[in-house]
Amino acid sequence: MKKKSKILVSDLLRGEDLDIKLPVYSNTLSELYHTYATVRASMNYYTAKEIAAESESGHETADEALKTITELLSVYLLEGSSVTEDALSVIDRLRTSSEKRMQVLTAYTDALQMYEYVLNRIEEDIKGGAADVDTEALSARMYRYVFSEKDTVVINSKLQLLMGQLPVRMTKNKFYDILGNTLNIYQGGETSSVDAFADMLRMTVLITKPEGFKDYYPDLYTLYEDLEQADYKEISEHGFDDLATRMTDAGLLIKEEVSRFMLLQEIINDVYVILLTKDVAAEAAKSGAGYAAAIEILRKTIAADDMDAVSEDLMDQFMTIEGVQEEIYEEIMILESVFDEMYTGHRDVIEQLGLLANMQSLSKITKLLSTSLFVALDDTSDAKSIPCDHDYIEAVRKKLVDEFGALFAAHAKQVNRSVMAKILSAMPIFLNTTQEIKDYFDYVLGSCSDRAELSATAKLIEEIIEDETA
Repeated sequence: MKKKSKILVSDLLRGEDLDIKLPVYSNTLSELYHTYATVRASMNYYTAKEIAAESESGHETADEALKTITELLSVYLLEGSSVTEDALSVIDRLRTSSEKRMQVLTAYTDALQMYEYVLNRIEEDIKGGAADVDTEALSARMYRYVFSEKDTVVINSKLQLLMGQLPVRMTKNKFYDILGNTLNIYQGGETSSVDAFADMLRMTVLITKPEGFKDYYPDLYTLYEDLEQADYKEISEHGFDDLATRMTDAGLLIKEEVSRFMLLQEIINDVYVILLTKDVAAEAAKSGAGYAAAIEILRKTIAADDMDAVSEDLMDQFMTIEGVQEEIYEEIMILESVFDEMYTGHRDVIEQLGLLANMQSLSKITKLLSTSLFVALDDTSDAKSIPCDHDYIEAVRKKLVDEFGALFAAHAKQVNRSVMAKILSAMPIFLNTTQEIKDYFDYVLGSCSDRAELSATAKLIEEIIEDETA
């Protein structure tokens, strides 16, 4: 099959017999997507049902989503009903709901990281145990760690990790200058790019909070409010311990919820693909042994009351689908290599052949099966590019400065330093030469007169370096 796909791709690139080859391409890719999604969905659905069966208390939101997924799989895949617009609307709403849940979890993760920075730097002042730090030796160790490899991407990644932990010793105006210089990188690009970057910065420090932030997890919201209102200059040991313990518990909850909704989103994406391709490709896919086994896994898992019993019953089917996903994916990669060129470069032929609706579905599927589970599905192939000029950049900068100014005015110095550290770790590195980097390390460490903060910083940076080199 891979050989046929390679020949098909070569013919398409040469523009040969597009009226014949494009329908073959569309149908072949649809069949591969359908089989791939069905096989993966069978494994993930089985895992989700197993987790639900082992849960003592259940999870109302996830259980309700799994119930909807079960209904869609039963009616449209197992029973073979034609896929309706209503079915596609249901799976689309389910995906949006899961995405909103993940946005809230990401926001709370950012909040915990921001306040963990604060608590880490006052802990040794409260508890005692701060150690003297040789700032010159630490700076040199950081420098060696950053430049132990030559890959620029790796170097920047290491610098961003360190920026998130280093003491912040800069004025607000200096911070705004760095922010403005970073925004200038986008001049000459598209307005959508700088807007996305600015929105990312806002969400990173919760200037913007996602829908459901207050309501989805009431206990997390209460903790967030307490962290916001705490007086970190006068906090008692008891108050510190209370916040630290609750933050640890919150971190465990977030980790569990993220795992749950990542799995759920992968199933939702696969079911979305199944629905988009089922009427075009299901009949052709039936001849594949892996597909038939995946259908059997889904059928028996959906019907199962005892997951322990069904696991024994499905051993042969799981053996059959082993390696199928990887094999199909290789062929998908061959065909996807020309998708954008076909979709945008031969739109007139696609429309004449009546393939536009299916190609639009395939365009959506390339996103649904990408490594980014929560990627937006909007078709931007016809979107107009709006150039980003100096005036536009300046307007974005001014708005961000105003928003950060309001944030800084509402918080104490300890929190504001955490905000700056988080932003500096999220932006491209603003230092241009190896000497500037070394000088910056020397400056921020040498300028930190808070013994407890410096001791905590040294420990955290040592952990980063040791984890990387272990």
